[in-house]
Amino acid sequence: MSDVPAVGASGQAAGGPVPRRGGRLRTVTALLWPTSRATRILPLLAAGVVGVAIVTPPAVTGSFLPPDEHITLLRLVMACVGLGVTFALDDPAKPTAETLPVPAWLGALVRAALATVVGGACWAAALMVTRSGPETASLPYADLTREAATVAAVAFLASTVGWRRSPRGIGSPLAAPMLLLGMAVVALLPTPVALLVGVDDGWGAAHDRWTYLLAGTLLATAGVLAVRRCPRHG
Repeated sequence: MSDVPAVGASGQAAGGPVPRRGGRLRTVTALLWPTSRATRILPLLAAGVVGVAIVTPPAVTGSFLPPDEHITLLRLVMACVGLGVTFALDDPAKPTAETLPVPAWLGALVRAALATVVGGACWAAALMVTRSGPETASLPYADLTREAATVAAVAFLASTVGWRRSPRGIGSPLAAPMLLLGMAVVALLPTPVALLVGVDDGWGAAHDRWTYLLAGTLLATAGVLAVRRCPRHG
């Protein structure tokens, strides 16, 4: 057996001293591959393919669309990728892994990194397809990427909440509806605080709000992951 003592999801030792930094680093490295294999990436890939398909018809047919319509299509891509991200933390093995040699947030971080790579690749593919039209060269891609990052972060936060609340570690049934509800609320925001604006409708101010939302979401996710679960008795 390993000489590294088990540590609960909160990161506290379940018995014995906290492992040394070198031992913990080796344990984290050993967990990278199995955690990556256990991450549900197929739903994210499928959602990304659907997203790329959404922006493909104008590029293939050579149809001219106003900038705001291209932006709408890219926002649909964000929604697809976000829904895929809500599956990233699903972990049916959670009931059998109440104690681990590393804090629970490290496993979540590995899953988040993998979802970032796959989701980022899908988003990049959608941008490449969109940029193939001559009228799309001047679209604000950096700001749109900020929107996409925020949607993905909100999706991961919803997944984190669902994962924490699910005894079986399956958070997507809660996370996906939470994300859809949040997107519906964003779509109904009044003009002074609107997020889904056009390029000529207070774009700069709206993307300041996107930045604040992204920062708040990341902080909230860190807080949810850092919460220590109460030990079970009996």
